[in-house]
Amino acid sequence: MINGKKAIAICTSRIWDNQHHSFLEQLNKNLIPHDCRLLIYTINSDLYWEESDNVPECYVFDIIPYDRIDCLILMDEKIKSRKVSNRIISKAEEFSVPVIVVDGTYENTVNVSFDYEQGFESVVRHAIEHHGVKKPHFMAGIRNNKFSDARIDIFKKVLAENNMPFDDSMVSYGEFWAWPARNSTQKLIDDGNIPDAVICANDIMAINVADVFIKAGIGVPEQVIVTGFDGIEESLVSVPPISTAGCDSIELAESVGKAVMAIINGEHIADISVVPKLIPNTSCGCEYESPSSNPTLDTINSGFYRYQDDVRVFHNIAADIQQASSPEEAAEFMNNPLLHDLCCIMDKHCFDSGRNYFDGKETENIPCVFFDSYHTDKFVYPLEKDEFVPDLEKRFESGHPLIFNAIDLMGKPFGYLCFSFVGYEITDYVKTASVTNTISIGLGGYINMRYQKYLTEKVTAELKVAAQMQMNMLPMNHAHHVQYEISASMIPAKNVGGDFYDFFHIDNDHLGLIMADVSGKGVPAALFMAISKLIIHDRAMLPGTPAEILQDVNKHICENNKMDLFITMWFGILDLKTGIVTYANAGHEYPAVKLGDGKYELVGNNGDNFPPVGVSDDMVYEDHTIDLSKGGSLFLYTDGVTDVKNFYGEHYGLERTLELLNTITGSSPADVIKGINDGISEFGGKTERFDDTTMMCVAFRGTEN
Repeated sequence: MINGKKAIAICTSRIWDNQHHSFLEQLNKNLIPHDCRLLIYTINSDLYWEESDNVPECYVFDIIPYDRIDCLILMDEKIKSRKVSNRIISKAEEFSVPVIVVDGTYENTVNVSFDYEQGFESVVRHAIEHHGVKKPHFMAGIRNNKFSDARIDIFKKVLAENNMPFDDSMVSYGEFWAWPARNSTQKLIDDGNIPDAVICANDIMAINVADVFIKAGIGVPEQVIVTGFDGIEESLVSVPPISTAGCDSIELAESVGKAVMAIINGEHIADISVVPKLIPNTSCGCEYESPSSNPTLDTINSGFYRYQDDVRVFHNIAADIQQASSPEEAAEFMNNPLLHDLCCIMDKHCFDSGRNYFDGKETENIPCVFFDSYHTDKFVYPLEKDEFVPDLEKRFESGHPLIFNAIDLMGKPFGYLCFSFVGYEITDYVKTASVTNTISIGLGGYINMRYQKYLTEKVTAELKVAAQMQMNMLPMNHAHHVQYEISASMIPAKNVGGDFYDFFHIDNDHLGLIMADVSGKGVPAALFMAISKLIIHDRAMLPGTPAEILQDVNKHICENNKMDLFITMWFGILDLKTGIVTYANAGHEYPAVKLGDGKYELVGNNGDNFPPVGVSDDMVYEDHTIDLSKGGSLFLYTDGVTDVKNFYGEHYGLERTLELLNTITGSSPADVIKGINDGISEFGGKTERFDDTTMMCVAFRGTEN
């Protein structure tokens, strides 16, 4: 017992499915008069019988207080994993907790099963015996599937008892799903083999079979009777409504509730069988049977359109939590009307920023209350010993179920949510999945962000190592090739800088050339430089012109630009076959070009210089060309070269730079780089440089031909 109440745990999934929601509501109403409280431990998708043992959502079944519950209900067909079900049952046995299994069979449990065979037989007999069908056809599920084969056998049995011969042409396979069923139905029509009844192994196939017939101009039920099985809500609101058989939620809740009370009272109870009820409907020619528990259209529309609005709010909540500066601030962002009637329990180790919580290393879980909508004035405090949620007595007062979901990220659970809705609104039940996903992403991202911040601070402390790493990222400052020669230089103003140059072969016939300058100084600029260099280098190896490449790089950097830095960049591709340089300029200095025996001149105008990378994510850059086919040199540089100051505060300037370029003795790129470095060093003297000085000279020697 818990707080003087008999505690009944139920393990299930998808609590918002309409029939399942109705069952849970009715079961709780049946148990409340007996001083019971229902605790629902749920995952948000079934496991599809994939027997994995490490699904993080299943952590929710590990937080069940087995030592305090009086009975456990296991919805085996909802969970769809015998491995998980066996794990739950074994844990319950360890604490001598009686287990009721719904729609499954396990040893040492009370099994509440559905007599599908008898229920399906009632549908087949209704079609053949009540409606006098003479040419029936069976739409089976998957070949060699035990459920499908069992229903084929029932079909054969009823035919034999009505002196109707069977042959294999009377069976098609719809694989329990829409499109295979539609294709099989269309084949019947195309072959001219139209029966007077199609008896389907489930409702999904029946809905689609009827639709194909109707669209082909074949009346249902006037020309062809169609029946299904399962009793899903869609079958009752389709056109026409489908004759089917289904397990009544109220009857199931009454059977399970009686089993619970019998067990709690110490009575011996045998396994229970529930027979799906026949629901005759329009598709077989009977009178329309309206759905008893289907939500109204207004409720559906309200829930749907409200959901569209909620998506954006959930997104913003997750983003705010991720970017919070402290656990308390992160918890404050959960104080939102959409996140009502819930509390969030987390492992205290999540807030240890000096470790990677999601690295797979296990530690002892120390639960703490991260957020509680009943107490929005305090956040992140210890959970009392022997408690699994705070204020349990208050949460029990309403008599409504408590709903538990695991929160997880990257395959690791790190806490859980407890919803304590005061009511049975299906829109609240639907929302539990979205809320759980929002908090998982938000808090998981926050935990990761804190760890990333710790790593960044650690990198900053190792500044000297970072400086060396930065220099190592640049290519060698000189390169000889039969078609070109390159020389380059970078002198950072601080220990690390934000300038960078690069040259690299994109393929055998194309050489990439980069000159760039990151805004800011020191470590932030250096980190931004390193990231930007990798991004543009990787993107340049994919197809595209320089403008297209810069555009993609700009979008990527803008999406992740937390430091609000930007980067001026000149990027060109030299075609070694033609000597043509195609380039795009993002706010960078105009290059100087020397053609043949001519002089260095600036190349560029306001039409080929666009804003820097990182300023706006919708920038579109343009391509321009420089023809070096007859031999020539290209001089690229950052503004640190022209901005060098002398003792009197004068800038070296662009005019002096061009004049020096045209007076340097020797024509090799190495001579150019040395000459410029010597010139600005002489001009600046002992004056401290306040900006990185970076330059690169490329001489094209002509095509191989």
